[in-house]
Amino acid sequence: MKTEKVIIEVSTDGLYSAYMPSDEYNIGLAGYGDTEQEAIEDFYECVSEMRELEEAEGRTFPDLQFQFEHAVGYVVPESASYFVAEDSEGYNEDKSEARQ
Repeated sequence: MKTEKVIIEVSTDGLYSAYMPSDEYNIGLAGYGDTEQEAIEDFYECVSEMRELEEAEGRTFPDLQFQFEHAVGYVVPESASYFVAEDSEGYNEDKSEARQ
């Protein structure tokens, strides 16, 4: 299983995005939302939808897990006190590890 970096950003209009900058797999993965958590959840929905599409077209979706990182200059909101990772089995959340 390979770990891929996912960048979390907030735009000037206050909307959040979570995207995988690597295009190694030719599958654009991104999520958006009004909060950081919504963007991460939308990212996982994108992963699920892309996995289904790849499999429906006879391709294998890569076995990935994700490491979320904030963009340079990003100010972490106080409400962001969780760490999220995904493995091939789906979404796992560990609220015991705070982001820095």
